[in-house]
Amino acid sequence: MCHSRTKSLKLVALLALVATPSFVAGCTTENRGSPTPSSQAPSSENRPSSEPSKDVFADLKACDLIEPITSAQGFDPVQVETYQSENGCGTSKSRYGSLSAYLVPNAGIADLKLNGGTKSPITIDGREAVEIKGNAGKGSCMIGISATPTSRMTVSIAMANSGTDDDACAAVRPMAEQIAPKLPRGN
Repeated sequence: MCHSRTKSLKLVALLALVATPSFVAGCTTENRGSPTPSSQAPSSENRPSSEPSKDVFADLKACDLIEPITSAQGFDPVQVETYQSENGCGTSKSRYGSLSAYLVPNAGIADLKLNGGTKSPITIDGREAVEIKGNAGKGSCMIGISATPTSRMTVSIAMANSGTDDDACAAVRPMAEQIAPKLPRGN
């Protein structure tokens, strides 16, 4: 057993020696389109895109945005949800339906995937937005509003028992219009 362990350690040491020169040789002072080390720190304009971006919604909570609207309309108390992001909120109203809102800091409206329904471009508060009729079946609508090209807010409603997709969009659009001015504006 000791002999096997010694062989394993020698193999690991040999691999480390072989890999180290390859790794070190990977960076040169020549500029051939590959990243090269520099003694200067990158400016904010030239930061690598692999760095995590700041959460544009860091100071906002989805529940704080929809609670004043839904409580005035007789919905149940809002509850935190985490389906689209960690910053989501949902509520329901007996015999009416359920409503949810999400602040999604790492995916824009272009990233919204259709699980059904039809997606149409719209504008809310001067922002790019999309309306997805029938996103959760009959009597549903989702509106996604762009905060930045890579972040969005969504508001969705699924009506209980009756109601068309058009009814759902007519109900959720005014809510989205009330929330949109409170969202940050990005590039």
